[in-house]
Amino acid sequence: MPKKRETWFTQKHLGILLNYCKATRRAPRVTFTRFHKNYSSYSRRQTTVDLIHKAYKKEVVTGPVLYANVGIEVSLMDNVDDPLQLLQECKKDNETTLAYALQGDWEFIHFKYGASMLQYTESIIPHFFSKLNSHIEDLSFNEKGKLPEDRYPHGWLEEHWNVYRAMRMPRDTTYREVGKEIGLCWKTVKKYYNEILKRCKVLSCFFPLGKGGYSYQMVTFKTDYEIGVLKALRKLNRTSFIYKADGILILVLYLIPRPMDFNISTNKFKELEEKGIIHDLHVCTPRKWYQNF
Repeated sequence: MPKKRETWFTQKHLGILLNYCKATRRAPRVTFTRFHKNYSSYSRRQTTVDLIHKAYKKEVVTGPVLYANVGIEVSLMDNVDDPLQLLQECKKDNETTLAYALQGDWEFIHFKYGASMLQYTESIIPHFFSKLNSHIEDLSFNEKGKLPEDRYPHGWLEEHWNVYRAMRMPRDTTYREVGKEIGLCWKTVKKYYNEILKRCKVLSCFFPLGKGGYSYQMVTFKTDYEIGVLKALRKLNRTSFIYKADGILILVLYLIPRPMDFNISTNKFKELEEKGIIHDLHVCTPRKWYQNF
C-alpha cells in the first residue's frame, strides 16, 4: 500500500492558504496578525501562523515575488545536442533568469536579460479551492482577445532599481536591512518600495499537493483566445504559469498524478489544435530546470 503523502492538508487548511496567497498579492508584506484577523477562521493567531509556516515548508504556497518587465529575451530551441549540459552552463550565467531542459517538440527554453521579448508573465492562482476543479481536459478557451502587455518600468531612478533588486522577495527582509545594504534610511526604502510596487506584479503560487506532488508539462502555441486561456487556467485548483513571447504562449502545467495524465493532457491540446482554437502546438516534458527570476 503506497505511503500517504505528508503534504496533504485539509480542505479548511487549503482554503485559508489560498486566501493567504491572495492577501500577499494585494499586500506582499501583510503581517500574520492582520492576515489572521481578516482572513483566518481560526481563533488562535498562532494556529494560523503555524499553518502558513508548514505550507511554506511543504511548498503548498510559494512567494510572494515582485516581478517587473525589465527586458527578457526568450529563446525556444529544437536543435540542442545536450540540453542538460546547456542547463549547467546557464546556471553559471548571471544573465539567465529561467531555463528548462526539455524532452519533446522543444529541447530547451531559455529566458535571459536582453531584448524585450517577454510580453506577459503570470503565476495563476485559482478563484477558489475544490478537489473537483482539477483536470486539464475539462477546460474550454471560450473568450477571444490578446493578453495585455507587461510594461517596462520607465522613470525608475537608481534608488528604485536598488530597492527592487533587494526586495524581490519582500517578506524575506526588512526596510532597515535593505537600507543598510543600499545606503538609505528605512523610511526612504519604504517610500521607494511603495512606488515600485505600483509597477510590479506580485507572483505567488498555490499547490494543494505540494509543488513536488504533480507531473510537469510544458506546451507552447499561438491563439486568438489568449484571454480565454488565462481565464480557463484560473479554474484549475492549483497554480499554472503562463508566459507570452513573440506572440507565443508558453504554459507550464502541473498535472494531477493519475494514470495517463500526460496522454490525456496532450490529447486535449491536440483536439484544440484540430478545432482551430490553437495552432503551432508544441508539447514537452521538463527534465530539469533552473530559475533565478
